[in-house]
Amino acid sequence: MRFPQAFREFDNLVDARNASMASREQCVAFIDGNVLLHSVPQNAHTIDAYVAIVTNNLKKAIATSFVTIVVFDEPACLTEAKAQEQKKRDAARQSVAVNCSSDLADPTPTDDDYQKQHIASTANVHTLVHNRRTRLRFFDEVAMRVLSNLQSLIDRWQASGFEGGNILFDGIDPRGADRPLKSAREPQMFGSCEKLATTFKRSISIGEGDLKLADLGRRTRELCLGSEEEPSPFHQVKLCLCTTIDTDSFAIELLEEAKKCKEIPKAKRPLHTLLCMKERAAKRGRDDDREPFFLCCDVSLLQALLQQHLWGISRSPSLDDRHAAMTLLCTGWALCGCDFVEAKGMRSDFVFESLPELLKTETDVVDAIKSAWSGKREDVDNLYGPIRKIAQACAPLTLDVPRANPEHTAALRDLDDMIVRRAAWVSCYWNSCEFKGSMEDFGFFRSECD
Repeated sequence: MRFPQAFREFDNLVDARNASMASREQCVAFIDGNVLLHSVPQNAHTIDAYVAIVTNNLKKAIATSFVTIVVFDEPACLTEAKAQEQKKRDAARQSVAVNCSSDLADPTPTDDDYQKQHIASTANVHTLVHNRRTRLRFFDEVAMRVLSNLQSLIDRWQASGFEGGNILFDGIDPRGADRPLKSAREPQMFGSCEKLATTFKRSISIGEGDLKLADLGRRTRELCLGSEEEPSPFHQVKLCLCTTIDTDSFAIELLEEAKKCKEIPKAKRPLHTLLCMKERAAKRGRDDDREPFFLCCDVSLLQALLQQHLWGISRSPSLDDRHAAMTLLCTGWALCGCDFVEAKGMRSDFVFESLPELLKTETDVVDAIKSAWSGKREDVDNLYGPIRKIAQACAPLTLDVPRANPEHTAALRDLDDMIVRRAAWVSCYWNSCEFKGSMEDFGFFRSECD
């Protein structure tokens, strides 16, 4: 592992919080709800068993943090590029599905038109989770039942003199499975505290959960700073535990950290982020078996170590140039493979090795990549040159790989235009500048399954 000093393993988030010298009142937690609900064991066949496991997991979370927010994707406002990729994956799965006669067909719902009684009669509720068309109504119902359980728990804690905590759901329809058939889904921010839900409610919807995590961190930083006229109830908060398994979050959170360094003076920087990646149990019947754990990354420390690696100790780049360098690094990672783009032959270690030299010898790439956060669609063309130079810098390193494919090396030296345009779009998207409409401009083409 590179920069091991920025990473540490913990058995649970309480240990991670305590190691950060933060109390419960000084901590907020943002949890990827899609990961949380997909991680329920397969032997939890019924809705009651499913809800019990999710309730228990979130009980631990609200006992750890002052505020816990569980975020979910919102497909209705999902970026067009992600929606297209999801449709392609669904079509690929459907092509290998086994067809059977109607008299043998499973009565489990196959679309959104079902209600509570159908969930109760489903032999295994995981079939609802695995089908994108049935998943959202089921998640809504689970969230509402979990909230009811946790609200009772919070009330009991409050009655016993212990601070109950707060739980919010971001991107859930509070009607659950009672939502009328054929009725459009209306995801909201809601939970145990209406005032907090209003505080965190956003004016512009965000489709992807990993971008929601970054947005909530941004909002919390604002709340921590407060104002002289109105002191914030978040003035004590100094730690954010951001829990997911999506490795894109490393890029997104590092870019958020780079932006934060530009916007907030170091002396007044109120919020520290731990990116907590949930790791599965290792059960192989060997001495190295272990229970599930969290690999936690100190985002601020990782940012500092990366900047030192990229620029060296003798150079003093501006904060804007540091943001640019981090954007170059994250764009290189995107080329290694993400939901939106992949350049065959690219590897993250190639990006690490080649970028410091690129920053020294091709100084124009720093200014050019700054177009990634201009918010202007016409500026995206400025990103093509830096992206091609990243790939060209990595190309020679592929020659040292045993049994390397020479076609990949050649492709990196002359990167396909579609890959370049997709990578340019991703570098803007991860910088919170999403361009919508006419996605063909960025190399995303509708398939026959759309």
